[in-house]
Amino acid sequence: MGHRALLAYRRDDDSAGDPTYDLHRSQWGGADFALARHVSAETPFAADTAFAVDPNPIGTGLGFETVVADRLDFLGYEAFYRVDAGFEVAPFHVLWFGLESDADGVERSETVGHGALVAARPPHDDFLPGWFRGTKAAVGDAFDCGAVAREDALAYLSARVRSRAGDREVILPE
Repeated sequence: MGHRALLAYRRDDDSAGDPTYDLHRSQWGGADFALARHVSAETPFAADTAFAVDPNPIGTGLGFETVVADRLDFLGYEAFYRVDAGFEVAPFHVLWFGLESDADGVERSETVGHGALVAARPPHDDFLPGWFRGTKAAVGDAFDCGAVAREDALAYLSARVRSRAGDREVILPE
C-alpha cells in the first residue's frame, strides 16, 4: 500500500488572480512527512530518494479549493503537501471523516472531499492521527446508539479537529 502522498505545486505563471496548482503523487511520500525535507528548487520531485514524486501531473491548473474538494481522496492519501512557487513545502495530515469503519449504521462514506487537512509539524507529530481515530470511533458509537445524526456527527468531528489543531492551519472542503 505504501505511504501515499498528494502534492499540490503552485504554478509560477499565475501572478494575476487566484493561484493555480498542479497535482502530483508519491507512493512513499507520506512516510514521516519526508517530502517536507526532500522537495526543493534543486530537487522539485525528490527524484533520487525513496520518496520520489511522479513528475507526470494527475491534474494541472486547478484552484486550491478544487484540489481539496474535488480531487483529494481523504481515505487514499496519508499526507498532503502544498508547495509554493519558491518550493516552500507545507505538510498536512489527511483526516478522513468517513464513519463506515466506526459505525455499524453507515455502509459507505464519501472519500473525495470528505475530511480535513491539518498542518503537520514534522518530525515529531504522531499524536494527531491517533487522537483523531479515537475521536472518530467515539462519534461512530454515538451514531450507532442514536445519540447523534450523521450530519451532526460530521459537524462535531469538524469542530473537534479545529479545536484540537489550535494555532495550526486547518483546511476543510467547502
